Amino acid sequence: MAVWRLICNFSAYREAIMKTYTLNSDGVLKRYDYLWRMSADRWAWEYLRRNPDFLHDAECRRADDVSERMAPCAPIRLLRSRISQTLAERWGLMMMPDPQQNGFEADVFWSRAAHPDQVEVHCSPRSEEEACGIWDRTVPFCRITHLTDQQGREFLLLRGNGCVVQVRCSGLSLLGMEKIRMKLTISDMDAYERKLKAQRDALEVWGQDYDQQTPLWTKRTQILRDGLIALDCLELGMSRRDIATVLYGKERVESEWPDDRASMRDALKYLVSKAEGLRDGGYLVELLGGRLGPYQTAA
Repeated sequence: MAVWRLICNFSAYREAIMKTYTLNSDGVLKRYDYLWRMSADRWAWEYLRRNPDFLHDAECRRADDVSERMAPCAPIRLLRSRISQTLAERWGLMMMPDPQQNGFEADVFWSRAAHPDQVEVHCSPRSEEEACGIWDRTVPFCRITHLTDQQGREFLLLRGNGCVVQVRCSGLSLLGMEKIRMKLTISDMDAYERKLKAQRDALEVWGQDYDQQTPLWTKRTQILRDGLIALDCLELGMSRRDIATVLYGKERVESEWPDDRASMRDALKYLVSKAEGLRDGGYLVELLGGRLGPYQTAA
C-alpha cells in the first residue's frame, strides 16, 4: 500500500505540472494518433524500425526463429527464442521483432542494459485462499505476452488502454505449477525516482476508455511525433518545405516559410536533425536511458 500511495501522489504531481493539448490530426496525420499513449521505450522502437541498418539486419529474421504457443490456463502468448539473437542484441533488443509492426503491436523486449528502468515484479508463493491484485487486475483487461530468454529469465509485455508495458520478473517462475503472488519492486535505489515513474506510468495499462479519449500531447511527445512524420516524409523523397506543409498546413507555410527570420525553416532543420539522431542510435540514451552511445553495443 505504501508503494501505491507514492505512485498516486506522484501521479497527481505529474499531472499538475505537465501541460497537455490536442494537435491537428487531419488527413495523413491521423495515422500517428496511436502514438499519444506510448511510453518512451515504445517511442524508441518507432525510431529504431526506421533505421536502414536495422532494417537490413531484420531481413535475416524468420517467423520460426521464435516458438509461440498459448498458455494452457490463461490467454497468454508464450514466446521463446530458438536461435541466438546476436543481431537483435546489437540494437538493445532481446529478440528481433517485426519492423512492419508499430510500437503497440510489435513484440519488442528491450535488454536490461539498454532499458534499465523497466517495471519489476517479484513472484512469490501464495496459498489457495490468497489473491494477487496485479494478476487479477491485469488478465481481464490486457493482452499478455510472456518471453523466456536463453538464460531462463522471464519478461512480460502488457498491452491495454493504448499502452504497452514491459515487465521484468524475478523470484518464482510464472510457468511453474505453484500459484504465485506478484509484488512491484524497486531494485535500484539510486534510480528510485525513475523506477517510481515507470511504475506509475504502467498503471495506465489498466484503463478501459482509450477509444473514447481525444489524443493529448505534451511538448516532448509532439516533437517525437513530428520527428517520425519528418522521417517518413524524407523516405518518400519530400523536401523540408513539403514536411512543413504536412505538419502545419499549406496556408501557414506559404505565409511563414519565406520569412527572412527563417524561424520555420530553422525549426524544421532542428526537427529533422533530432529525428535522425534518435533513429541512428540516440534512442538508446534519450529514450531508453541506457547510458550508451549510438555506436556501443547494448547487450
